[in-house]
Amino acid sequence: MISTLTAFVMIADGVAGLVRPDLIMSAMAGDGWPPETVLPIAIAALTAGIVYATPRTAFLGAILITGFAGGAIAVHLRVTRVLIWPEIVNIAIAVCAWTGLYLREPGLRVLIFDRRLT
Repeated sequence: MISTLTAFVMIADGVAGLVRPDLIMSAMAGDGWPPETVLPIAIAALTAGIVYATPRTAFLGAILITGFAGGAIAVHLRVTRVLIWPEIVNIAIAVCAWTGLYLREPGLRVLIFDRRLT
């Protein structure tokens, strides 16, 4: 459920940027981004969501989502200098990506917790 919601949010964000770029452009303009950056960012969000939703590439998708969310957090903090709703949402998306992957991939649990010091 967590993984599905995370993938859906990323895919919806990407589709929104592709279908309604004018809606996204106004918000991005407030952060100092030029209009021509909407398309590449929408494609990045859509790609990260699809890669995460695909079981064989979910680990790579979690890395992409974390990078995407980190970039969004950095941009918002550069502009606002305070932790507000967009940053909290992006932190939650990144945490949900890894939590969902952790819960559905036993190999990740072993990798994280079965570390023997030798």
